[in-house]
Amino acid sequence: MSVEANWVRIIRWCEQHAPTTASRVLPPSGQQAVHAAEAATGRIWPAQLHEWFALHDGGFDSQPESIVLPSNEPISVALAVRTHDELVELWQDNTDDLGGTEALMALPAGTETETFLPAFIPIGSDGAGNYLAVDTRGGVRSGCVVEFYKEGGAAFRWDSIADMLDCTATALEQGVHCEGWVPVIENGLLRWDYQP
Repeated sequence: MSVEANWVRIIRWCEQHAPTTASRVLPPSGQQAVHAAEAATGRIWPAQLHEWFALHDGGFDSQPESIVLPSNEPISVALAVRTHDELVELWQDNTDDLGGTEALMALPAGTETETFLPAFIPIGSDGAGNYLAVDTRGGVRSGCVVEFYKEGGAAFRWDSIADMLDCTATALEQGVHCEGWVPVIENGLLRWDYQP
C-alpha cells in the first residue's frame, strides 16, 4: 500500500479508538513549505518523504502528545529542518572522527553509523532526544527509515515510510506489535508499550 493509503488506515483507526490523538494531528503546511524544507537540507528527498509531509504537519507541541507512530510523534516539516541542522552540527566532531562526512555519506542507505549525517531527514521524535529519520543516501535502501539514538548511532528500521506506516496500521487494526511496540489506549489517547 502507498504512504497515503496506510496513513488513512492509521487516522481512521485513531478516529474510532483514540479520537484525542486523531484530533491533535495538524493539517499539512503545503507544497511550497515542503520544497523550501527540502532545499534547506541540501538533499533530494525521495517521493515518499514528500508524500509524508503532504499528509500532515506533525502534531501539537503541547501535552498530551499524539503518539501516532510506535514511540514517536510525527514532527512538522519546519521542525524537521531545524532538527536536521542542529543534529548535523552537534554530531559533526563525531562524524569527523569516524572518517568524515564525505566518506560516511558515500555508504549505502541503511548502513548503521554512530553519528547523525546530513542524509538523515527527521520525521518523528520521541520527545527524549531520539528520532526517526529517512536516510537519503544512495543504494537499494535509499529512502529507508532509521532510528537515531541520542547516545549516538543510527540503526535501520524499515525499508520505506510506507512499510513503517503499514507496520503501524497493522498493529493498530490487529492489536499486534510493530517492532516490539504494542498499542494501548488511555482516555482517547494512543500510546505504545514496548514488549521485547
